[in-house]
Amino acid sequence: MEARSMLVPPQASVCFEDVAMAFTQEEWEQLDLAQRTLYREVTLETWEHIVSLAGARRGPVQGRAGGPPRNQ
Repeated sequence: MEARSMLVPPQASVCFEDVAMAFTQEEWEQLDLAQRTLYREVTLETWEHIVSLAGARRGPVQGRAGGPPRNQ
């Protein structure tokens, strides 16, 4: 198959919330340490990919990535 035919046409913008996993407080509390650590690592990696695609050159954003869910 030719490389050009494998290209994906441009799509709508994607934001972090489009690709992030969200847990309820109860779900978060049921995760063990290894699962929470994996969640944090994947969340930060996803954030870094989105930031790089946006052309930002800053370091990782400090915040709640990988933490327990917020009460809404």
